Amino acid sequence: MSFEFHRVSTMRRLMWASLALNLFLVGALVGNMVSGFQMFHSFMPPPPPQGFDDEPPGIRMLKNVRSRLSDEGKAIFDAEFTDVIEDIRSRPSPRLLTEQLRHTLARPDASEADIHATYIALQDAIGEDLRTVLGHMANAAVKLSPEDRRQMVFIAPGDVPPPRH
Repeated sequence: MSFEFHRVSTMRRLMWASLALNLFLVGALVGNMVSGFQMFHSFMPPPPPQGFDDEPPGIRMLKNVRSRLSDEGKAIFDAEFTDVIEDIRSRPSPRLLTEQLRHTLARPDASEADIHATYIALQDAIGEDLRTVLGHMANAAVKLSPEDRRQMVFIAPGDVPPPRH
């Protein structure tokens, strides 16, 4: 009889320990998701920041720079870049060209010329966008106040704008 009692008591302790461990893990996972702290490795790629779903790098860079300017600077910036942004959006997206590159590289029958042409198309798309953006940034910087010019430090195309308050 004492053996059975000891066995039940051990089983209860094991069940309580299991419940405690499960509650701890659930709490850790929920806390991880709520806080944004990456304690556990995610097997899915992180989602792009809001508003950046399929924007070319040049437009992301422009949004980042614009977010740092004063109201007067934003008006000058908008006047310079309204047509430029529409032009960039009308071109093939570098992300679309990257998918085309991935498709070309996965094809077993892809020739050397196909591979080179796909890389060149991607290079040209990114290069043309950045040349256009940087040329117009110089035009806008000439018209901006010294305070706004200091905010136009070169921003890498992949940088995310600061959070909005």
